[in-house]
Amino acid sequence: MNSFVILIFCLTSYVLAYQTKTKGHRGGGNEPTQFHGQFTDFMRKVQHQARKRHNYYRRLHGVPDLKESEELNSYAQAWAERLAKTGQFRHRSKSPYGENIYMSYNSNPNFKLNGSAPVESWYSEIKYHKYNSNSFNPKTGHFTQVIWKGSRWLGTGVAKSPDGKIFVVSNYKPRGNMMGRFRENVPRPSSQGEMQQRKIG
Repeated sequence: MNSFVILIFCLTSYVLAYQTKTKGHRGGGNEPTQFHGQFTDFMRKVQHQARKRHNYYRRLHGVPDLKESEELNSYAQAWAERLAKTGQFRHRSKSPYGENIYMSYNSNPNFKLNGSAPVESWYSEIKYHKYNSNSFNPKTGHFTQVIWKGSRWLGTGVAKSPDGKIFVVSNYKPRGNMMGRFRENVPRPSSQGEMQQRKIG
């Protein structure tokens, strides 16, 4: 019985995701823009996994791959560290970049997040997207930023809070989700992508 209880405890998990914004909330002040530490092997692995998964999905929609930006990696890591420190789950108040954020919790202290997981969560919103729409939809903001044709550079940060929450931040340059530009920047998927969409839906 004891081992069963421990197993259930270790498998307890939840995930939250917060969509990218075209305009951040004003105020907040003194928000970090640069990570001053050294990236660990785990951080680098998450960055690689996240970019690889982004580009897998982007290719299904026929848009260019995202290139890695060390500047954006530092920018994203700085905010992930702030979220982990404060326990808050929110966007920066002001940012010149597109931004997706994600939070996961797992009670197993040895749990290591795969960097693909946040991207898969964001992309899953494809089932709500209307390709004839040219405006922002809060139900699909993660997905449209992941696919946004005009975005060319990506940076990702990951940090863990003392109570086991894992925060992931991805920043995009140029930013996506610009009003009036959705049709030209979020094309329909190829036949393979449509199969993926049906699988998700």
